[in-house]
Amino acid sequence: MEENNPYTALEGYELVDASDAPFGKVDSTVYDAPSDVLKYIIADGHTILADRIEVDVEHERVKVPYSREAIETAPAPEDPTGEFDSVLRAHYGERG
Repeated sequence: MEENNPYTALEGYELVDASDAPFGKVDSTVYDAPSDVLKYIIADGHTILADRIEVDVEHERVKVPYSREAIETAPAPEDPTGEFDSVLRAHYGERG
């Protein structure tokens, strides 16, 4: 439930890629309440793993450790399932 998602405050933050280049804005966040974990952020319609993001609250900015190309070619957002998580992790070269 979105009202229980403590990460909605990130929505609207500027997103920058691994080279510090602006990519867009954080549209939404996908939070797994049972495990109390931010799973993904969605920016300009692209799904990004949230495991290693850096949040700068003062400047309302989120930095991700991925290139612009990796973000732009990421799988489209889906409901967070184990299968989607595996596909997204493989895309970004991360292990589950």
